[in-house]
Amino acid sequence: MPKWIITAHTFDPPPMMHTISEIEGDESEALKEFHTSISTYSPVIKKVTHRDIYRYSERQYLVRIHGKWNMAEYFIQLGELCDRPW
Repeated sequence: MPKWIITAHTFDPPPMMHTISEIEGDESEALKEFHTSISTYSPVIKKVTHRDIYRYSERQYLVRIHGKWNMAEYFIQLGELCDRPW
């Protein structure tokens, strides 16, 4: 069964990467979890007023989350574990 990882990267100093989720399942299950993460991920802003979602590819999105007083951006990606990338 394939293994997947969902990560969120922030570019605000200091730049950081957070693992949102690790999934074991087929691609459709991973994509479902990925799209849920895009719609709900908000570690810093507790009361989200709205979010802007920019799609770069099927597995890469930029999510701009707006709160009442602040804003945060995350580049969220879905990756599949591969035996040998080369």
